[in-house]
Amino acid sequence: MSRMSCFGVLLRASIVLYLFLKCSEAQCTPCTNFKGVVTHIDSTAQVDSNCSLSTGNASVPSNLTTVNVLNKNQNFNCCCTTMPEVIMNLTASEITTSSVFLSWTEPFGNRSFFRVEWTDGKTNGSQNTPETSFNVTALTPGVQYLFTVTAVAGDNTTVGQSKTVSKYTKPAIIRNLMSIEITTASVFLSWTEPFGNRSFFRIEWTDGKTNGSQNTPETSFNVTALTPGVQYLFTVTAVAGDNTTVGQSKTVSKYTKPAVVRNLYVSEITTSSVSLNWTQPEGNSFFYRVKWIGANISQNVPKTFTTITGLTAGMQYIFTVSAVAGDNTTVGEESQIITLTKPAQPVDIVATRRGTSQLNVTWTLHNGTVEYYSVNIFNAALNYTSSNTTQTREASFTGLQPGRVYEVTVTAVAGDFRNQSAQVQLATNPNPPGPLTITERTTSSLVVQWTTPGLMIGAQGISYNISYQLNGTGLGERNLSSSTTSLSSNLTSLSSGTCYTITVKTMGPQNLESTSVYASECTLPKPVVNLTATPLSNSSCKLQWTDPVEVKNYYTYRVQYIKATGPVPKTVSTNFTQVNDLEPGTGYNFTVTTVAATGSEGSPERTFCNTKPNVVSNLTFEGLNTTTIRLSWLKPNDHKPTYSYLVTISKNGSVVEISTMVEMYTFTNLTPGNCYNCSVVTVVQDVKSDSTETIICTKPAVVKNLIAIGTTTNMSVTWYRPMGQVDNYTVTIYKNNVMEDNRTITNNYLSVVFQNLKPGKVYVVKVATNSGPLTEALNVTNATYPNPPGGIMVVDQTTGSINISWARPLDMDLGQYSFSVFHLDRQNLTEHNWTLLKNLQSGTLYNISVVTVGPFDYQSTVVTTANSTRPQSVIRLIEAGITTTNVTLVWFQPESKPGYTFRVEITNQSVTTNTTMKTITGVQSGSNYTTNITITGLQSGSNYTFTVTTLTGDGTMATPVTVSYFTRPFAVSGLVASTVNTTTVNLTWTKPPQYQSGYTYRIQTEGCMSAPTNRTTETGEGDLISELTPGTRCTFSVSVKALNSIEGESVSTSQYTKPESVNMFIYNNGSNSTIVVRWEAPRGNVEHYIVYLNKVLFSDLLNSSIRSTSFLNLSAGRSYTAVVTTISGPFNASSEPGTTATYPNQPGPILILEKTTSSISVEWGEAPLMTNTTFSYLVTYLSTQLNNKTVTLTNTRHTLPSLSSGTPYNISVATVGVLGLQSEKVWSSLVTTRPESVQSLSVVTAEENITLTWNKPVDHKPSYHYYVIWINSGLIISNTTTLMEDLIINQLVPGSLYNFTVTTETADGTKGAPVSNSICTNASPVFNLKCDSPNDPKVILSWTKPKGLNQGFQITAYETNQPPQDQAHYNTSGDCTPACGHTVSDLKHNTDYTLTVTTLGCGSSSTIQKLTCKTGVNAVIGVAVGVTIGVFAILFIITIALVIHWRRQTKKDTSDIQIHSMR
Repeated sequence: MSRMSCFGVLLRASIVLYLFLKCSEAQCTPCTNFKGVVTHIDSTAQVDSNCSLSTGNASVPSNLTTVNVLNKNQNFNCCCTTMPEVIMNLTASEITTSSVFLSWTEPFGNRSFFRVEWTDGKTNGSQNTPETSFNVTALTPGVQYLFTVTAVAGDNTTVGQSKTVSKYTKPAIIRNLMSIEITTASVFLSWTEPFGNRSFFRIEWTDGKTNGSQNTPETSFNVTALTPGVQYLFTVTAVAGDNTTVGQSKTVSKYTKPAVVRNLYVSEITTSSVSLNWTQPEGNSFFYRVKWIGANISQNVPKTFTTITGLTAGMQYIFTVSAVAGDNTTVGEESQIITLTKPAQPVDIVATRRGTSQLNVTWTLHNGTVEYYSVNIFNAALNYTSSNTTQTREASFTGLQPGRVYEVTVTAVAGDFRNQSAQVQLATNPNPPGPLTITERTTSSLVVQWTTPGLMIGAQGISYNISYQLNGTGLGERNLSSSTTSLSSNLTSLSSGTCYTITVKTMGPQNLESTSVYASECTLPKPVVNLTATPLSNSSCKLQWTDPVEVKNYYTYRVQYIKATGPVPKTVSTNFTQVNDLEPGTGYNFTVTTVAATGSEGSPERTFCNTKPNVVSNLTFEGLNTTTIRLSWLKPNDHKPTYSYLVTISKNGSVVEISTMVEMYTFTNLTPGNCYNCSVVTVVQDVKSDSTETIICTKPAVVKNLIAIGTTTNMSVTWYRPMGQVDNYTVTIYKNNVMEDNRTITNNYLSVVFQNLKPGKVYVVKVATNSGPLTEALNVTNATYPNPPGGIMVVDQTTGSINISWARPLDMDLGQYSFSVFHLDRQNLTEHNWTLLKNLQSGTLYNISVVTVGPFDYQSTVVTTANSTRPQSVIRLIEAGITTTNVTLVWFQPESKPGYTFRVEITNQSVTTNTTMKTITGVQSGSNYTTNITITGLQSGSNYTFTVTTLTGDGTMATPVTVSYFTRPFAVSGLVASTVNTTTVNLTWTKPPQYQSGYTYRIQTEGCMSAPTNRTTETGEGDLISELTPGTRCTFSVSVKALNSIEGESVSTSQYTKPESVNMFIYNNGSNSTIVVRWEAPRGNVEHYIVYLNKVLFSDLLNSSIRSTSFLNLSAGRSYTAVVTTISGPFNASSEPGTTATYPNQPGPILILEKTTSSISVEWGEAPLMTNTTFSYLVTYLSTQLNNKTVTLTNTRHTLPSLSSGTPYNISVATVGVLGLQSEKVWSSLVTTRPESVQSLSVVTAEENITLTWNKPVDHKPSYHYYVIWINSGLIISNTTTLMEDLIINQLVPGSLYNFTVTTETADGTKGAPVSNSICTNASPVFNLKCDSPNDPKVILSWTKPKGLNQGFQITAYETNQPPQDQAHYNTSGDCTPACGHTVSDLKHNTDYTLTVTTLGCGSSSTIQKLTCKTGVNAVIGVAVGVTIGVFAILFIITIALVIHWRRQTKKDTSDIQIHSMR
C-alpha cells in the first residue's frame, strides 16, 4: 500500500469519528442506526427517518436517509429530534381593522419557536416568534383570515402539528355619513363604502326613548316612521361576513322636520296689532317662527299664540307660522293666513275748494292705509242724503244747494273692517247776487240794484254786503261796508271823472261769503299825451304814451291800426304796448284811445311806426387766403328793393361798418390767424333788423424756410416765423406714416431736435401753425444718414475682375439700404454685401471704396481698400432713336483710351455707304464713354443694316458689331370714333403717306377694358371695336406697322360707350317715414347716378361708388315709385320703375269700453298723420284656446262678438296701409270677458247661520272662484272667496235681514253679474220664561230678551187638562217694552194653563218655549165670603167684647167694696 492510499483511509476514518463526536455533542436525541461510509473522496451518511442531517450549509430532509457529499473535507451534523407537541388554547383577541392579536399556551415538551402563518385565500403571510402571542398586522379590514400556529423544534426544521383559528378583521369605519333628505317622518342617510370589505351595514337610531335598527347591503337607507320634530341619533356600522364582527360606528344627529301647525286663526285685530292662535303640531317642536310678509319681519315664540304689534293700520299682512325643531335650524312646513289690520279713524275733516253746489272734503289718516273711504253727507231740512267711495283722502260732492249746512262723516274701510269718524258740519258757499245794474247815475252818486241769488229763495240767515272803492291803487275815499237785506243801495258823495268798483256779495251760514258781484262805472276820461311808436322787431312795434290828466288806475287804452284785412283793435291797461303779428319792413298808422269803462272813452291820438325788416340767413364765410375772407348771405325772405345791408367787422374794440346793396362782401388786408366778430343787418327807412352774427377767422400762415437736417440718429428742424398771429407750433415726426414723436412748441421757439432716431430712415416732419381753431401745416421730408459698412475683404481675383465682400452696417434694417462701390471713378450699386468688379485692366492696381447708400442716396462714411487685377476688355452697340427718315445709334465703350475712333457703315439691300469717322480724344484710360450718331435722309418703313467698328490710334479694328433697324412709317390721319351701343365703337381713318404694301394697322384700346388691348388689321381704313366696357371712356390709338412690326407715331381719340341701366330695388326697411332705393352696379362703369321719386328728382348727382340712397321724413302709409338713371359722359340709361310704400303709423292705445259675457267693446286712438291716404285697421283677437280672429275696420271702435265667457283674450290693432302694409300692433293683453252668473242661488236659514248653495255658471271653468258678500242694514258685513258651490255663513244675528250676493270671478278678478238673495235668519227663542198668577183670571209672563232682533212675540194659552184640539187658544202678542213680558187675561180662575211663547222675526219664527201656570180664585166670591166672614167676625168680636165688658164691670163693683172695707 502506498503512502497516498494510507492517507485516504486515515482521512475517511477521521470523518466518521468526527460525525460521531458531533452527534454526541448535539442537544437532541442522538442518531440511531447511523452509518457513515467513507470511500476515497466520497462520503455517504445514513440516518434514521426521524433524524435530520446537515452538511455545512446544506440541509437534508428527514425522509432522505442517504446523502452523497462530493467533498472529502465535508462535515456531517446528525441530530435526531422528536416533533414538538401541538400548541394549546389558540385564541384571537384585540381584533382591529388591520390586526389580530393571537395568543396560545405552550405545548407539552420543548420547542424552539413558533411559526405563525395567515391567509385570506389570496395573499399569505408568515412570521416566527419565540413568544406565545403574536400581533398580526397590515391586514385588510373586514376580511376573513385563517391563522395557523405551529411549534418548531430546535433544529428549526422539525415542526409539530398546527393549530388553526379563523377570524374576521373588523370592517373599517364608513365615510362621509350625511343626511340627504329630511321630512317630518323620515331621514334619508347616505355614506361612502369603508376601506376593505364588509358584508352589510347595520343602521340604528334612537330618540332616547324608542330605538330602531335595520340592516342593509346598500350605502344609503331611508329611516321612516319617525316622529316629527324629534332629535334622533343615527348610527351606521359596517358588519363583516361572520355577521358578528363589526367595525367602528359612525354617528350623526338630526332632527326630523316638525309637522305643520294646525288650526291657525286670528283671534283679535286692532289698528296696529293682530293676535294669532294655533294648535300644536303633531310630534315635537322647540318654538314657533312667526313671519309676516307685509313688513318682512319674523319673531320666535315659545307658545301657541302671539300678538304682533307695531303694524300699519288697514294693511294686508300674510302671516306664516312654522314649527322649529330643537336645533333652532330645522323648520317645518309653514301654515299661512292672510288678514288686514283695522283701519285708523279718519280725523280733521275739513272742506277744501268748497263751492256753491260742491263740497270738496279732505281728512287725515294718521297712520296706515285703507282699501277705500265711504263718505256720507246729509241735510235733514232738504231731505238730502248722498254717499261717495274713494281711495284717496278726498271726496267731492256736487249737486248741493248753496248756502246750506250739511252733516258729513267719513268711514275708513279695509276689507271687512270699518272705522267711522266723528260727525262734522260743513256749509256750502252762498250764490252771489244777480247782476248789478246802475239805475241812476250822477256826478256824485250811483244807485245800484241786484236780484236774489239763484237757488237761495227761502234760505235762512241771508244778507248782503255792499262796498265800493276807487279803481286802481285803492287811493282815495272808501266807504265802510254796509249790510242790507233789501235788493238795492244808493252810493253818494262820489268824485266826478272817476271809476268806482262796486262790490256786492251774499253772506251765508258759518260766515261764508259768496263770490263778489262787481260793477265798474266811470266818468269820461281825458285823452293820452306824448304818443310815440318804436319798432321792436320784424313783426312788432312798441307804442308808449303819457297817462291822461287825472288818470285812474283802472283806465284801459284801445290801440288800433289798419291791416290789409281791416282795422285791428287791442285793449291794454298800461301806458305802453307791443303790437305783434305785423308784416316785416312795413309802415303802420296807430291810434290810442283812453277807455275808463264801456261807453266812457277819450278822444283818439295818432302816430306812425315802421317794423324792422327780416334778418338775413345762411351767413357764411370763405377764407380765400390768409388775409382775405369773403362773407356772403341770403336775402331776407321779405326782401324789398328798398332794403340795404350794414356789414360790421370788429376786433379788440375796433369797429368798421360797411353799407352794401348786394349779398356779399370781401374783407381784405386782414391779419393771418386772427378771428373777427362779424354781423349783418337789413336796413330800411333807417330801421335796422336784428343782427345776424358770426365769428370769422383767417387761416394762419405756414412757417417759412422749413429745414430738417439729419445725422445718423438725430433730426434738427428749424423754420422762420410766419406772418400774422401764431398761438403755438405742433411739430410731428413720422416714419412710415407712423408718428414717432410729437412736440408742441410755444411761438417763442423756432426749432426742435428729435433724437434717438434710426439711421438710414426717411422721416417726414410736419410743422403745424396753430391759431385759434385753425391749423395750417407744412411738411418737410429728409432722412438720417446710414451707418458705414464693415471692413472690406477680398474674396476672389481674376485677370479681369475682383470679388470683394464686407460686413453689413449696424442698426439698419435689411432691404432698406444698398451699397455703392467705387473704382476708377466708376460706381457700382448693389444690395448685397459683396460685388464682382469685372472688365478691369489686367495687371492694374485699383483703389476700391464702399459706402452705404440710404434714402435720398445719402452715403455713409467711406470704407476703402487697394487691390490689383489681371488684364481684360469689352464693347456694345444699340439704337437710341428711329424716325421716318433718321436712325440714331449709341454705344458704350469700356476702358476707352485716348485716340479711339469709330467707323459706321449703313447697308440697304446691296448698297453700302461709309460715314465719316468720329474721333474721341482726351478720355482717361479705364473710363466708360457713350458715343452716338444720327444717320439721316433714309426712306420711311425701310430696312437698314448698321455696322460699328472701334479703331485704335494705329488703325487696329475691333470685332465689328452689326444691328438691323427699320425706319418708322408715317402716321394715319382723320381718326374718328363713333359709339354704336354699350359695348361697341366704330373707328375710321385715312392711309399714311409713302404707304407700302405689307403695312398693317395696330389699334390699341385703353380705359374701357380690364387691360389695354391691341388688335391688328391688314386691310381697310376702319374697324368695329366690340366687347368694350359699358359706360366707360375709351381711348383708341391707331398706329401703322412696317414689315418688322416697327410702328409709326400713333394717333389717338376718345369716346364713351353707352352705360347700362341698373337693376333697382326699392324697400321701406320696415319704416313709416323712410324709403330706401338700392341698386346693383350695372355691368361696366357709371360716372354718376340720379334718382327720381314719384317722377321728381330727389337727389343730386351721386358718385359711382354709391349703391343706395334713403328718402327720409316721408309721409306714412303712402305709395312711392322710384327710377334710377345711370350717367356716363354724354349718355344715360334709366332703370325700370320700382314701387313700394311706407308703413302706416301705429294706432293709439287700446281702451276697453265694456265687457260682457260674450263680447268686448274696444276703442283705440286714430293713427296720426294719415290724412290724404287710404288705410284701415286690422283688429286681431285670440284666446289661449282658439285660433286668431281678425276683422278689418275703418273706424276706431268695435265690439268683438261671439266670445266665450270668462275667457282671456289678447287684442291687437294694427294700421293697414297701401300695398297691405301693417304698422306695429298695439296690444291689450289678457282682457277677460265677464263670466256667466251662478245659477239657482238658494238659501237655507238657521238661527245664527245661513247655508248658501248655487249651481255652476254656464261655461264654467276650473279657474273660476266665487266672491260672496253679505249686507245688513246697507252695510257690508263681510265677504269671502270660495271655490265650492256652497257656503255656510256663521256668526249672523238672529232675526236679521241679510242680502247675500254671489259673483263669479275669473282668475284675474273679472266679475260676472252678481246674483242676490235676501232672507232673514230665524228668530232666537226666549229663555228664562217665568209666570206669576195673581187672584185674578190671568197670568203674568216674563222672560229674558232673546239674542238678535225680533218683531214681537206670539203667546198662546190653553188649559192643560183639556186636549188642545178641543179648546180655543188664547193668541196674543208681547214685546219687550220696557221689559220682556206679557199678561194673559180672560182666563178661568184657579185653572192650570199651558202657555207658549214664540219669537217672531222677519223670517222664520223661533222654536216654541212652553210653561205651565195656574190662575188664582174668583174675586167676587172671595169678596162675598170675606164680607160674610167679616160680619160674623165683627158680631163675634162685639159679643166677646160685651161679655168681657160685663165681666169687668162685675169685677169692679166687687173690688170697690173690698177696698173700702180695708180702709
